[in-house]
Amino acid sequence: MKRRNISLISAISELKEADYSKEPELNKIYQRLYTGRKQFAEVFEKAIKAVMQISSLDLTMQHETDKIIDISHNVEKATETIFGTSGSEAYSSAQKNNQHEEMSNTIIKVASDSEEVYRKIESCQGELTAIRELSNQTIQDSHQMQNDMNNLSEIINRMNKVISGIDSISSQTNLLAINASIEAARAGESGRGFAVVANEIRELSVETQKLTKDMSNFVSDIKTASSQSVQSASKTSSNLEIMMEKIGTVWELNNMNQQYVSDVSESISSIAAVSEEISSSMAEMENQLKESTDVMKNVGKELQKATEPVVDIEKTLDDTVKQMGTMTDDDFFHLENKEFAGYMNNAISAHQTWLRNLENMVRNRSIIPLQLDSSKCGFGHFYYSLTPGIPAVRPIWDALGDKHKRFHHFGAEAIQALNNDDYAKALHIYNEAEIFSRELISDMKKIIQFSETE
Repeated sequence: MKRRNISLISAISELKEADYSKEPELNKIYQRLYTGRKQFAEVFEKAIKAVMQISSLDLTMQHETDKIIDISHNVEKATETIFGTSGSEAYSSAQKNNQHEEMSNTIIKVASDSEEVYRKIESCQGELTAIRELSNQTIQDSHQMQNDMNNLSEIINRMNKVISGIDSISSQTNLLAINASIEAARAGESGRGFAVVANEIRELSVETQKLTKDMSNFVSDIKTASSQSVQSASKTSSNLEIMMEKIGTVWELNNMNQQYVSDVSESISSIAAVSEEISSSMAEMENQLKESTDVMKNVGKELQKATEPVVDIEKTLDDTVKQMGTMTDDDFFHLENKEFAGYMNNAISAHQTWLRNLENMVRNRSIIPLQLDSSKCGFGHFYYSLTPGIPAVRPIWDALGDKHKRFHHFGAEAIQALNNDDYAKALHIYNEAEIFSRELISDMKKIIQFSETE
């Protein structure tokens, strides 16, 4: 009986399952310890979640506090730029009034200049209208000239027909004159007079053929020149139409500009009318801006004070988690491998969320709250709270610390690049972080694999 009790007590000391049915008291002790172990695991999990949430809250509050302080500084600088520093002789009330008056006079002068510009644009619009009408008339004249040239071409064609007919008649007349000369020669002395007439007719026919030939060449030259003129007239008409379109476009743009200048002139006149009213309200606006700046500064200070308890709570919870992590070295409170693997899976999810936030910040070129302290992120609180008891996990686990710090350092480098408006560098840093992240996740998955197989 004693040996059995010693065996069961040893099992209880290691919180192992055994047959406690014959020892009710030992069974009660085991059940109480086992229940306490489960409750400890639940409390440990809740403590880690709580410290993660507090760290996130602290980060967000610090970020928003810094934004409010930055806004108050920017408003203060803007106020000093507009109104000058408090008590500065260079910005006395009299000088401010002179500046406001000078600004009003400048606005009035700009309004007058705008009116002058409007009148000049209106004059240019009249010139463009005259040019457009002249161009339109020129296009019509060009079309008429083209029609006249086409009609001339038809007349030349008819003249060619007439010349061809005269040439044909002349050839026939020449042939008749030759026949008449032959017949006159046969008639002898009595046909000599007729032969003279026939010879004159033949010479006249030859001269007529020469003239018709010259006329044909002349008409051909006229036709060639006419054809070229038609082409030139057509090309000129086409160019005039293109020019007319461009003039129309310029006219429309000038008309729009005229309307814009008119609107601007009216707006400037309105501004000039209310400039005096603005001047009278500048002092009030200055006071309101300064009051708002003071309020924002006070809000920033109050928020900084409000974060101090949060920081204390975070430290207390973090110390609690680390203390509970130390307790897991004891067999009574050790984490089961599947529980450890669950924490690692949560760490991978938190890691991927952090990387997505970095990507969104870089892509959108807007800084958002991002945890840069590797000991305060979702994995950091867990990592620094305990040491796993799985031998195969220890080398990978020990190397994760420096890798994890380096990974968070990418966030600080990306924020610095964004603050310097170096967006290309910020994107390059994110890409490096994304590549580095694969190695980290690979190590975490190896740890999970060893945990599940032990």
